[in-house]
Amino acid sequence: MKKIWITSALMVVLAMVALVFWNTKQTLQIIDSEQLAQWMTDEKEMVIVDLREPELFEEGRVPHAINIPFAEINEKYRSIPTDKKVVFVCHTGRMGVESGNLLLENGYKDVANLDGGMAKWTGQVES
Repeated sequence: MKKIWITSALMVVLAMVALVFWNTKQTLQIIDSEQLAQWMTDEKEMVIVDLREPELFEEGRVPHAINIPFAEINEKYRSIPTDKKVVFVCHTGRMGVESGNLLLENGYKDVANLDGGMAKWTGQVES
């Protein structure tokens, strides 16, 4: 009887640990232009990372974005602060999803991707 009780208690503890771990796993936020524009107004501690090639970045970008081309994100992501919200912008959103997941896998907590990328960005463009 004692073995059954200990085994049951151990199972409950393991289930609780698994549940806590599962609930704390961060997921990539997918946002639209309107949400990003709102964050740009409200958030003081945010980094917008444009993943496009430097030529396209120079032609026009989301205001205050920095450029880390997608081909370089694996080597340079550590230069992005971990204590700020990070938003990825690319051509259409695909590279932002990959880059966002890379950051989440490496301990970043607050990461988003602009759905549709610059193709769907409706806010101001800086050049």
